[in-house]
Amino acid sequence: MIVNSNNILSLTSPSRVMSINWALMNNCNYKCKYCHSDLNSGSIKSPEYNIVVAFVKKIIKQCQQLNLTPYFEFGGGEVTLLRYFSELIELIHKNDGLISIISNGSKSLDWWKANTPYLGGVSLSYHVNDIKDNNHFIDVAKILDQSKNTRLHINVMMDPERFSDCLFFAKQLKKEIRCSIALQPLYEGFGHGGITKKYIYTQEQEKEMQTFRGRADNKNLPEPRAYLDVEYLDGSKKTLSTFDLLITNNVNFIGWDCYAGIESMVITFSGEIYRAWCMQDGPIGSIYDEIITLPTTSTRCRTRICQCGADISAKKVNTTLLKHYQNSIETKYIE
Repeated sequence: MIVNSNNILSLTSPSRVMSINWALMNNCNYKCKYCHSDLNSGSIKSPEYNIVVAFVKKIIKQCQQLNLTPYFEFGGGEVTLLRYFSELIELIHKNDGLISIISNGSKSLDWWKANTPYLGGVSLSYHVNDIKDNNHFIDVAKILDQSKNTRLHINVMMDPERFSDCLFFAKQLKKEIRCSIALQPLYEGFGHGGITKKYIYTQEQEKEMQTFRGRADNKNLPEPRAYLDVEYLDGSKKTLSTFDLLITNNVNFIGWDCYAGIESMVITFSGEIYRAWCMQDGPIGSIYDEIITLPTTSTRCRTRICQCGADISAKKVNTTLLKHYQNSIETKYIE
């Protein structure tokens, strides 16, 4: 996959959804070395169920007024550990909202069988150093693979020190499970105030991560935020996934106009609402607020690495390139 962000004019999600990427809890039964303790220590108390429900209902009502579908993307921590999580996703499902979760897949098979009907998307994360049972992970993936209403994606977290083990398991998954699979590069600073740089990989490892893919699931299901319409300077267009941009290191959008906060939002463990996980411009509200007012204008990107899929998928316009292109056309016309 060859991507050149220097020639991209805009990235746009074709979906009519309002994305709410919500870190509900920072408790996790894994303690991965590449995750900051902010993501797994359990140091922040999760919001009470009545607070969460009240906020969810506000968002659903607001989406109805805007003719958008609410798309809740829940993560943590390990969100499936939350005591009221099953009740919450059932409520959203009954109100025609979409639900996607990020999970390490460690909950029981019975839990997955009972709750999969409410899940439109699941991203399972494989952590080679912390997982207790590879067979259990595969069994969970099979349940999700067989679900007609669930889009499954698997991220294999590529620890450079155990790269070959991760790759071996990814190949096993590809044989047994029909879903997209990403060999996910790791970044320093993950989960604590912004990404700084990518872990060091060899050229061969970089190529492996860029080219490895899973198998098509042949499910006729929507892709709310995973794919983007990309428009280039020469007028050509292409559909790319957020992972395509990430794995080819085309996620530096400094100077671009970013529409995060208008068509999407993120919510931290403490309930603060931001435009995106880069957290630039500061909080725009809280789930505890009576009235929630979202931004109506774009912001100028100041973040060197846009690593989170939820952030990458927000509409972006390369304003500087666009103006340069328009000026060059006007100059030629005058001449």
